[in-house]
Amino acid sequence: MRTTYLFIFIVLLTFNAIAQEIYMSTGNNTTSYDYKSSNESDENLEFRSGSGTNFEVGYLHSFNNYKLLYSIGFVYNEFSAEASGAGSNYSWKTRYMGIINKFSYNLSNCCYNTGLNTFLTAGFSTSTFTGGDQFINTNYYDLEKSEDFLGVNLQPFIGLNSQYNIARNLKLTLGYNFSKAFHLFNNSEEKISYNTHQIKVGFLVSLYR
Repeated sequence: MRTTYLFIFIVLLTFNAIAQEIYMSTGNNTTSYDYKSSNESDENLEFRSGSGTNFEVGYLHSFNNYKLLYSIGFVYNEFSAEASGAGSNYSWKTRYMGIINKFSYNLSNCCYNTGLNTFLTAGFSTSTFTGGDQFINTNYYDLEKSEDFLGVNLQPFIGLNSQYNIARNLKLTLGYNFSKAFHLFNNSEEKISYNTHQIKVGFLVSLYR
């Protein structure tokens, strides 16, 4: 956890040196798993969505009179799910940290620095597995060494995000994204991907004076 805080601090210092605007947001992930087992045992499981946390901090740069925005930042996600079958109950909670890149197109007719603006947003994040827990009935398993979850996690997404000016250099942000995350370089015969609905609320701080 100390390493995470140190990384966020370094990111913020770097962004402060080059950024037009710095943003921070947090919210909820509602995730369902797509799981394919090597022995077709997944066909006997009934999966249910689980809830987790998301956190994002980064830098925003504008183009073409604020019509197009580009953002890059640090992202933390929890992907959780539950399942039952053959008299057993299962639950997973996994944690990932990485880098997010996204473009946002301003759908509003009003000026970027006044009122409410709505953006169509698309992008992707690449992250690595930082830990996870699995419960089978009352038995606990640490997923840190599970090949099913290791490797690079690629998460493309699309969504709608709004910004509202509450002060000269401060905006309130609210957004929704849908993503499909899957593992690259996973050599395991069992495959897992995540379908996630994400709600985020946060702040955008302009560095202009």
